[in-house]
Amino acid sequence: MVLSHRSKGILTLCGGVLIHLTLGTLYTFGNMSPYITSYLRYKTSETSLEYSTAMWIFSVQVMGHGLLMPFSGLIHNKIGSRWTTLTGATILSLGIFLTYFTIQKSFAAVVFTYGLLFGAAIGISYSVPISCAMMWFPSHKGLISGVILSGFGAGAFIFDQVQTAFINPDNLKANVSVGSQDEKYFDQHNVLKNVPNVFILLACAYAAMNFVGTLLLTKPKVKGEKTSVSSALIDSSGSESSESNNDVAHVKDKHPLVVIKTREFWTLWLMFLTNGQAVQFTSALYKSYGETFISNDRFLAIVGSFASVFNGLCRILWGYLADRISFKRTMVIQCLLMALLFLTFTLTEKAGDWMYFIWVCLMFGTFSGNFALFPTVTAKAFGQKYFISNYGLVFSSQIFAGVIAALLAQNLSDSLGWFGIFALVAGFSTLGLILNLSFHVKRPDGKDI
Repeated sequence: MVLSHRSKGILTLCGGVLIHLTLGTLYTFGNMSPYITSYLRYKTSETSLEYSTAMWIFSVQVMGHGLLMPFSGLIHNKIGSRWTTLTGATILSLGIFLTYFTIQKSFAAVVFTYGLLFGAAIGISYSVPISCAMMWFPSHKGLISGVILSGFGAGAFIFDQVQTAFINPDNLKANVSVGSQDEKYFDQHNVLKNVPNVFILLACAYAAMNFVGTLLLTKPKVKGEKTSVSSALIDSSGSESSESNNDVAHVKDKHPLVVIKTREFWTLWLMFLTNGQAVQFTSALYKSYGETFISNDRFLAIVGSFASVFNGLCRILWGYLADRISFKRTMVIQCLLMALLFLTFTLTEKAGDWMYFIWVCLMFGTFSGNFALFPTVTAKAFGQKYFISNYGLVFSSQIFAGVIAALLAQNLSDSLGWFGIFALVAGFSTLGLILNLSFHVKRPDGKDI
């Protein structure tokens, strides 16, 4: 049976969503952190490990993502879309499978397999499905990107529940209190014995999903045009007519070596760095904090799942808002809202479980704006021809964001307490707001991009 052009495009879009659902399980770390940390504390020699130190796993995941993402286009141009995606998928499943062994040995080994390898796999695979789908629908790049990235944001919706149901089927509460912040850990054998095995389950599930998703990826053959990752971000007709109303079509394409010399690039880079603190602390510590006053582990997993839905769907909303009122104004709203949510987060201890549920969902939905807004502003400020490389450079700020967040959590959590840590993150969001106000790039009609 010969599929129509539109059918192939839809199948490619579905494949991209399926792949990003696995990549987006990056955000299940907050749900997994209590299980991983507890297992290492009570089943290995890591008896003094705390959540603030375990945050290094998530930070290294993001660092691996940032390190490999700028090279994704180069890998694609050497071996093609499917092989690039399969390479990333193989590293992803391999890293998770190896964690079955490393979690029984040491924290440092887990940082390598569940941290660095996981993040590197995301960096390799992240852009290719988006680019392939864009080539089938060149006049709807924003919508196509938003749909696939919503898969990345929503991956935890499924797998938070899978992880919790497998590891803690009896909904036992974390029953050991440690430290001045009353951190809670599991020491029950019926919970801890399931922790290593969950990584085998996840590795197999991700491998199957990525294999199917990769088979669905195709690219249209366009006569006379090079079908590379970079060309996927340009109208496949070779004409700007389909986007004549889009200010991106009128931006001069800037080579990465030119971009890194501009003030605009470094403003964006620093803005993403400061805003990245909210991503790091929310993703890694929301459940650890919730366990200090909520004993229902299943409820906390449900919170994480619904938060991932907000993470996915709000990416589309933030992108739409930026198109309507400009990047700068949208970023002002995001930074202010993020700061407000962090400053009031500890009120959820007194207000009850449902305020905590709402706040976590809003926090995930708010920080998701970074992953819709920064790709958009990168294309609008520097053009689309070198988008993959230029956005990879902007995203490299997350390498340093991860290091900063992990160091702050490890060294200041005991002295500052939960409110102090959250206030510090609110300060970073405020700094992002100030940087945003200093960012000046105009469209050809003189309006802010």
